[in-house]
Amino acid sequence: MIRKQSLICLIAVLLSACGAAQNDDLTQFMNQADQAVVAPVEPLPEVQGFSPRQYNADNSLHDPFVPRKAAVQNTNQPDLKRTKEPLEAYPLESLKFVGVMSKKGSMFATIQTPDSMVYQVKPGSHLGEKFGVITALAENSQTLKYELKIKESIQDPVSGEWAEQLTTLELQEHQ
Repeated sequence: MIRKQSLICLIAVLLSACGAAQNDDLTQFMNQADQAVVAPVEPLPEVQGFSPRQYNADNSLHDPFVPRKAAVQNTNQPDLKRTKEPLEAYPLESLKFVGVMSKKGSMFATIQTPDSMVYQVKPGSHLGEKFGVITALAENSQTLKYELKIKESIQDPVSGEWAEQLTTLELQEHQ
């Protein structure tokens, strides 16, 4: 029994010696690798100070929860208080320019709605959902077709400023 115990102790000592020798090589390699590779580390940027401000309603600071209004009055803004005309209930793309009439020396255009209603319009009439106003009714010298020139007013949803967009409707020929 003593022989078995001493044999087991001897095997354990030998195995631990083998393991220690292998670890020495590994430790030596790791130390050499650490010394050989040195990465340059840039210093961290200096943190700048922050000074918080307290908002008071009577203070001169702008209320952060209210959008700022432009100092310059926007000249492209349409008259939002005027009574809308019937053709302003339809998108401009859905309206058809179907005819031209002359009455007492004045030119009129006829516009057809998607529900087949026909309206007479002239320069100054409003149509379309984007505050469109007819600026001219004339014959195009190149195409020899009548055209309606329309100026629309579109509001930017972020800044609130109004911009103009020019559109042309050509007389539709019956097919």
